[in-house]
Formats: sequence, structure tokens, C-alpha cells
Amino acid sequence: MSHIAQPPSILLVDDDVDTREMYSWSFEARAFRVLQAGSVPAAIALAFEKRPDIIVTDFTLPGDDGFALATKVRESDVLRDTTIILVSGRSFVGGSGERAMQLFDRVLIKPALPDQLLAEMVPLLLDRAAATLERQLRAVQARIPSHPTGSAAGRVLSAVSEVADDPVPAALVADSSARYIAANDAACALIGRPREELLTLSVWDLTPQVSLDASRRQWEAFVSGGTLSGAYHLSGPAGSSISTVFSAAAHVLPGCHLSLLRPLSPVLAVAP
Repeated sequence: MSHIAQPPSILLVDDDVDTREMYSWSFEARAFRVLQAGSVPAAIALAFEKRPDIIVTDFTLPGDDGFALATKVRESDVLRDTTIILVSGRSFVGGSGERAMQLFDRVLIKPALPDQLLAEMVPLLLDRAAATLERQLRAVQARIPSHPTGSAAGRVLSAVSEVADDPVPAALVADSSARYIAANDAACALIGRPREELLTLSVWDLTPQVSLDASRRQWEAFVSGGTLSGAYHLSGPAGSSISTVFSAAAHVLPGCHLSLLRPLSPVLAVAP
């Protein structure tokens, strides 16, 4: 796994070609990957084929409308977690407003400039990535009891390999002193260090100096039995910075604290 993730992909759904091109040009200039569709059938076909990270749709479309598109997405086992933003020239109140809130992650009123859309998309994509890792983390915790023998760290990594999606997230296991005691292949690839080296390091060796004090305080609260998730920067080889999104749980086994991580595209990265 490269430590630089692919840019997020956006599916733009609007029957007005000029509108699609305006958004497309702006988002591609910011390094997003852009797909376009002018109708619900075309959008659904592209969504199943390309699995976009986010769908931005108009309400008024030829044939079925934006509600129909979002309903098809939410009813699909494959697509239902896709982030969807509705950009509409009409407001929704009463029953239609409640339905919009159920179907869409955000509803914006036209005209919505690209920068406004971007300001809505980035936190939604970060939240979605963290939520995916949180679900995987819960699945790992549920699977660990099926590995009753072996070292604690080995049992944790075995559970990760069995339940994690493809690609497998980076998995780092630390003890309560913040020393790394296990790492899977994806973690070694993400951080750019061999496992033998990683297991000589602590959490603080991979934490940027600018956030070290705050991270130590956060670690103390975490080890007391908490969870953490969100965007995080790691210190890579030769002083490089690795942007990630992570989810972590303390004491998945006594004294074993597990973090699952995925690389974060630079277009979503926040300052350390």
C-alpha cells in the first residue's frame, strides 16, 4: 500500500452539460477524479462500475429525480454508504424535507459554487473514511475471541487479516508504554519502514514534534480505556509526513492497543 492514497472520486449528476463541466474543471484542478452522468440510469451504472467516493446530484433530472437516485444508492448493499450531496434549486420542507435528510448527507441550495461544495465534501469524506475504519475495528474486536491461543499481538493481527476489507488497512499494535509490539505488512508499507525497525520504535517516534505534547496527553486518556479516530500525520523516513485517517481502540486485549489506518489523499489532508 502506497503512503499516498488515490484522490477521491466524485460522480457529478446533472442534465445540464455546462454545469457538469464547470464543477468538473474546478474539482479536477484540485486533483479530484471526476465522473459525469446526465440521468439516473447513467449515474447508477457508473456508480456500480466505478464506486465513487461521493455523488453530487441535481434534483431535477430527465425521468427519475435526485430522490430516486439516492434511494437506489441507499438500497444497494454495495453503494449504500456512499456520501451523497444534493444541489437543488428548490427547498424541501415537511415530508420532503425529512426524506431529503434521510437520503442525503448534505442538501445545498443553488447556486452552489465549487468552493462551497468543497467545504462540505472534505469533512464528509473524512468522516466516512473514519467510520469505515471504526466498523472494521469493531469487527476485529468481535473476532479476537475466536483466536484463544498464541501471543496477544499475534491474535490481534490474525483477527485484522480475517475481517478487514480489501485493501487491508494498516494495523499497528502498541503496549501501554506506547511501544509498538506488532505491525502488519500494510503498516510497514504505509510508514515505509521494515517490521524489524518498526518494532524498535514507539508512537512518539512517528509523531511530529509540533503535536507531540498534545499527543502524549491524548494517549494517556486513550489508554485508560477509550477510542480515537480521525485524521493524523505520521513522521515517515527522512522527515517525510504521511497523512492518514485512523481509528484506534485501547485494550483490545489487556495491554494491547490497536490502531487501523489508511493513507489520506493530499486533497483531504489537514495541517499537522
